[in-house]
Amino acid sequence: MDTILTFIQSATLTEETLILSMVLLSTVTIVVAVFLVATGSRTELRKRLDTLPATGAEGAKKEALHDKIHSLSPLLTPKNAKEREDVRLKLIQAGFHHESAISFFYAIKIFAMFSGLLIAAIYYLFSGSDSSLLIVAGVGAGVGMFLPNIVLGHLVKKRQFRIKRGVPDALDLLVVCTESGLGLNMSLNRVAKELFISHPDLADELDTVCLKIKAGYEMPLAFKDMVERTGVYELSGLVGMLSHASKIGGSLAQTLRDYTEDYRDKRNQEVEEIAAKIPTKMVFPMLVFIWPAFFIVVIGPAALGLIDTFSSLGN
Repeated sequence: MDTILTFIQSATLTEETLILSMVLLSTVTIVVAVFLVATGSRTELRKRLDTLPATGAEGAKKEALHDKIHSLSPLLTPKNAKEREDVRLKLIQAGFHHESAISFFYAIKIFAMFSGLLIAAIYYLFSGSDSSLLIVAGVGAGVGMFLPNIVLGHLVKKRQFRIKRGVPDALDLLVVCTESGLGLNMSLNRVAKELFISHPDLADELDTVCLKIKAGYEMPLAFKDMVERTGVYELSGLVGMLSHASKIGGSLAQTLRDYTEDYRDKRNQEVEEIAAKIPTKMVFPMLVFIWPAFFIVVIGPAALGLIDTFSSLGN
């Protein structure tokens, strides 16, 4: 005991000691996280359900992993309900509907943060940088902490773009189906099947809308849930028009045709707006890359001629 106390008193906090402590902390945290995921506690009900025969080996493994992550959700998810719901909504908009998706996301954030700390420590140890160790560690941890949010936002935008791209085809097919005599639910079912290959994200959302309508949801509420799940708020007009048509007993086919024309006009206006912004956006690259080269080509020969002229006059 005296030897340990003497060692602690004689130890000094140097940069090498701090780096090794960060590496040790990151390694221990990663090992503990993997251990907790592998041996997560399960409820008694879940243990009984696990005794039932599994439908497949791979599906059973995935379900077991989801259960272990879900058992750690109180440790991984934040206590703030608003932040938790915002992250859950973004995960749903990105296409991750499983209940343990938020636990997976925060587990990835923790793993990325400590990985950033570990990479920062290794970089500082072997690069010989003159920067402060705390700054390097803060940058590494910050990048690891916010990188999953950036990736999640990118996935949300990509999925919203894919859904928007499939809306015109879906509206055209809905118009054809309703004009041929099918009801709205049957038309949505048919459209979801037709779009499954070309636009799978939109087809999955339409299939969910059909299931909710079959379960007793009102059609406007089912479409409002779809708008919230996807984040494509341009479809709110369709919800309002269908709700109005169902209340006054109007023709669904004519309502869909009118909305299709309005949606096409909106898309044309968006394209025209993007095209109108192009000249303004081209100013900066022109000033930085094109105009210097242009001036070199135009003024360069004249400048060289003037230099030769003045040098001959000086002689």
